[in-house]
Amino acid sequence: MEKVFLIGADGMLGGELKQRLEKNYDVVSTTIETLDICDRNAVLKKAAEINPDYIINCAAYTNVDGCEVNYDLANRVNGEAVANIAEAANQEDAILIHISTDYVFDGKLDINKVYTEDMTVGPVSAYGKTKLLGEENASKANKYYILRTAWLYGLGGKNFVKTMLKLSETHDKITVVNDQHGSPTCTTTLCGIIEGVMEKKPAYGVYHSTNEGFTTWYDFTKKIFEYAGKSTIVEPVTSEQYKQMNPASSDRPKNSMLSKAKLEAIGIVPSRWEDALAGYLKEELK
Repeated sequence: MEKVFLIGADGMLGGELKQRLEKNYDVVSTTIETLDICDRNAVLKKAAEINPDYIINCAAYTNVDGCEVNYDLANRVNGEAVANIAEAANQEDAILIHISTDYVFDGKLDINKVYTEDMTVGPVSAYGKTKLLGEENASKANKYYILRTAWLYGLGGKNFVKTMLKLSETHDKITVVNDQHGSPTCTTTLCGIIEGVMEKKPAYGVYHSTNEGFTTWYDFTKKIFEYAGKSTIVEPVTSEQYKQMNPASSDRPKNSMLSKAKLEAIGIVPSRWEDALAGYLKEELK
């Protein structure tokens, strides 16, 4: 049985991934309490103890607005620490799987086009900049997969879907941005992509890893309420209007649409975002 060193098992993605991988792999996981990924010696020592076939890094500072005010911390966790993990992968001759984000792009691509893996990156937010450094460091591993995901939600931890459902309990009407385009992605889908990559072992490199299909935050919210049977009215606002209402918020890419052609070419075809959302809500609303 292949051995997996799973970093960040206390997070929304890591928690679900751990449960799934334990069925087919020998999984040793760490959390923010049990491993400081910023401590190079601690990471190398833990990897030596485990001697894994895979190191999967699900640890990240994901509060996008928080990254703007806590840049140094975000940069250490999202960026610099990944160099320690890549070094550990090389030390153990392990395959590194690192989770990245659509935020490495500036989002200024024409809305009729989608981002492919080889397009020029240029993050506009602190979060995006720290995650790009993480990608650069992950690629120092001899064997690596960088999986860029977007608009992630899941059963464990805070996420957009839960926030909207909570707001619907106390608001008759909410406003949501309608000019940012992307693919809402369920952790269940992303776990399936990770498992698929581990099984197929395609060429190393970057793979865009989201649910299929594109929407806006506004239409996503309307679909959440439709599926959950909520009557809350959703009103559209532009990114500029939202920024005026929330001056401390970070800039978000307007185009976060990632092409899945490279993933699909290796036989991994994610479900449509609407289907993934319906499946998630069935569990969430139990």
